[in-house]
Amino acid sequence: MARKAILENKILDILWDGGDLSVRDVLGRVDGEYAYTTIATVLDRLHAKGGVLRTKRDGVWWYRAARPRNESIGAEVARLMADVRGDPQPLLSAFLDGAEERDPELLDHLEQLIRQRRGKRP
Repeated sequence: MARKAILENKILDILWDGGDLSVRDVLGRVDGEYAYTTIATVLDRLHAKGGVLRTKRDGVWWYRAARPRNESIGAEVARLMADVRGDPQPLLSAFLDGAEERDPELLDHLEQLIRQRRGKRP
């Protein structure tokens, strides 16, 4: 299951960077050895989930991300928060730990965003 999610994420990254692409275009850009049918299946699954849009031109399906990268990531974070049962503190702490590990200055940026949301000046 994790391998499927990894491949879905790789394909979404390609679509976010590349615009409208065919299965063959995606296959040529994905890292790793995958069959054409594997990429086609994953794109079809992403389409069924609403993650990609597709149009048919001259008998070829063309795919593009349904939403920009930031909107998609934001929706995933919101989904995770909605799935939390009970105390959200561990999830929030893990998020802060990850942000700080990636870039310690992100905590300052998060603090600024929180103050803006609350109507306070930095």
